[in-house]
Amino acid sequence: MLNKEFVFPGLMAAVALATVLHTRSRLQQDLAHMRWLTTVHSLVVRDTFGNPVQLQRFAGKVMLIVNIASRCGLTSSQYDGLQNLLEAYEERGLSILNFPCNQFGGQMPESDGQEMLDHLRKEGANIGHLFAKIDVKGRQAEPLYKLLTRHQPDIEWNFVKFLVDRKGNLHKRYGAELEPVALVDDIELLLAR
Repeated sequence: MLNKEFVFPGLMAAVALATVLHTRSRLQQDLAHMRWLTTVHSLVVRDTFGNPVQLQRFAGKVMLIVNIASRCGLTSSQYDGLQNLLEAYEERGLSILNFPCNQFGGQMPESDGQEMLDHLRKEGANIGHLFAKIDVKGRQAEPLYKLLTRHQPDIEWNFVKFLVDRKGNLHKRYGAELEPVALVDDIELLLAR
């Protein structure tokens, strides 16, 4: 016959072990979800016509995220550089996400939609995906840019570039005046992963 002195503590130990294992599993799931929430893929933005776009659709791609402007002294060289990167690396998995911004000297006066597309066509700028005009800094900043700038908050000008890995994590930030060609080594590194 079983001794009650051993059965009850054994039963309590089994219940405690099951509780610990269940809690550990749940914590691991919660942690994975929290990590996902801190990736670019967890966000939704709007395209130039106002339609929602889940950035999760870019999962598995290396993303270059850029705040663009049409009347900046950097516009021509940056558009050329972005187009060259797209032509060289799109087939290997690079997506360029362009977010027009009018916060720096009013240098992106075009409206979203057809006017924005017409501007890019006129410039001959095939620079990737085009999204709605947004704020990239301040209280009204788009959540994407709040996420991208959480460790280095201030965006200094147009054409600040963010390179994001295939899992949606920020790899590196590049200043406005840096030409896109300077990102080639980092893009190659991320595409090889």
